[in-house]
Amino acid sequence: MTALMNIDQESLPDRLVTGLSKIGLAMKSRAWRRKGQAGIGPLQIQVLTFLRSRPTHSASVSTIARELSVKLPTASEVIRTLEGKRLVRRRRREIDNRVVTVHLTALGAKAGHVENRWPEILASATKNLSVPEQVALLGSLVKLIRALQLQGEIPVARMCVSCEHFRPHAYAESDQPHHCDFYHVAFGDQAFRLDCPEYVEGPAEDPGNTTDSHKAVSMA
Repeated sequence: MTALMNIDQESLPDRLVTGLSKIGLAMKSRAWRRKGQAGIGPLQIQVLTFLRSRPTHSASVSTIARELSVKLPTASEVIRTLEGKRLVRRRRREIDNRVVTVHLTALGAKAGHVENRWPEILASATKNLSVPEQVALLGSLVKLIRALQLQGEIPVARMCVSCEHFRPHAYAESDQPHHCDFYHVAFGDQAFRLDCPEYVEGPAEDPGNTTDSHKAVSMA
């Protein structure tokens, strides 16, 4: 019993945080190593990756700042640097020339893909998990991200659980219990999206509400 207590001195949440921190440190370290090789910094890579993920390969400066959780002047400076490298180009919207839209160039799309291989690396690592383990991990990540959003620590992600179209546990006895009003389909936890192009933000939620509501969905 004493030996077990010595092993188990650190709480489970603390160990989970340590594990996530190690993954974050590995990602950050690799990004800085790549910066030395190619001259593209981590935040620049994030901007390129974000633009590549958009259907139009473009976004306003304010959207980029919000999605990457950086201040507007910081985002503007990074974008100017990328434009100087011909990786993006800026345009003012015709209907409102006060709004500047950033467009990914062909060179920028290629650079972002080459520099940011973390999605491929992590995808390869997660293949070591069984399908049930992958589904459980996805559900846990959705809950963690949602909790951070409600705390105001990260911007709103375009996830099912905070979407107006999402109906949790509409079919309680089914292995596909949730319903999407946009696609008119039932789906299970394994199909949860974290960045859906059809996302519409749902009604505001009380950050102190931890019940199984429209947004704070239980994924047991």
